[in-house]
Amino acid sequence: MDPAIADVERQVALLLRLADRNRRRSRRLEGTLERSAYLALGRLADDGPAGINEIADHLRLDASTVTRQVLQMEALGYVSRSRDDNDARRSVIDATPAGLAALEATRRARADVYAQVLSDWAPDDLQHLATSLTRLNASLNASLDASSAAESRS
Repeated sequence: MDPAIADVERQVALLLRLADRNRRRSRRLEGTLERSAYLALGRLADDGPAGINEIADHLRLDASTVTRQVLQMEALGYVSRSRDDNDARRSVIDATPAGLAALEATRRARADVYAQVLSDWAPDDLQHLATSLTRLNASLNASLDASSAAESRS
């Protein structure tokens, strides 16, 4: 195995473990969202109202999982549900002001953690990290898309 690839694999595994520990720590912070709500609300805040299937596709989750998450967020007042004007069978989910406020509070809390952790990094190093992570995420997404397409053809 290519030593650089082996190092990437080890570092990503460690990053995921540390991210999980950090997420558990963050949940104890007042007003922060669970990861599923954070990601779904982020999708709605960034791209606007969407149906369950659109959210599920974006998050790469099953629609039944997203339906449960939306019900939880709806009970908390973070999202609202309305009927699609063009298709009465379809619900459209939108973030509420309370949901957007919770999302912003969570984003701030997470940014504060990373600002503290990375406080001794040079601005160029931070930008390089952000660029590399963006590229890694894009490559992973493309690989998953290709795998999904291949599975659906077979």
